[in-house]
Amino acid sequence: MHRAIALVFCIIGLAGCQMSQPCQDMRFERLKQTDQIKITDASNTTLRTITDKSEIRRFTAFAMTHDADWSTPVTGTPVAMVRANFYAAGKFIGDLGVGSNFLTAQGCGYFQSRSVTTKDRQIIMELFGVKDPYVSE
Repeated sequence: MHRAIALVFCIIGLAGCQMSQPCQDMRFERLKQTDQIKITDASNTTLRTITDKSEIRRFTAFAMTHDADWSTPVTGTPVAMVRANFYAAGKFIGDLGVGSNFLTAQGCGYFQSRSVTTKDRQIIMELFGVKDPYVSE
């Protein structure tokens, strides 16, 4: 009986480790082909559409400089209240969400998240160009 319980804990522990494995390459370079970004809220309502090439380059540069330290938390990836959805020729190619102190994105087969500094969060929210949903008036 004790062996069975120990085996169950080992399996659960291994599964937890699998879920929290870091994503070594988010492959944000794919975002270089972006020709449109839709900024959406948590309900997927479009708040803003960006087609300006210089703005798009700044978004993709930000993502590419934040391509490390991503993982899928054992407790689940937090949900960002605003998200940039990247498109190329009308096809969805990736996303980048901003939370209160974290970023989210799809990569390595899962929804990933990572922490973000206050300064970098301010930079990306300026790029989003929408009201910060985490700041009360």
